[in-house]
Amino acid sequence: MSQIEHITVKNASRKVLKKMRQIGEAKAQRLQKIQDRWEAGEYEDVEVIQL
Repeated sequence: MSQIEHITVKNASRKVLKKMRQIGEAKAQRLQKIQDRWEAGEYEDVEVIQL
């Protein structure tokens, strides 16, 4: 798995902007789903070591 953050694209086309927006929305949905599962108590015996 690789992670890229803080991307700057000069003169981005609409297609690139649309794809970046889709990626951002998908990430937000994944994080929200994890948060909901955490709050529901689905994760047991878990220790958070870094945020």
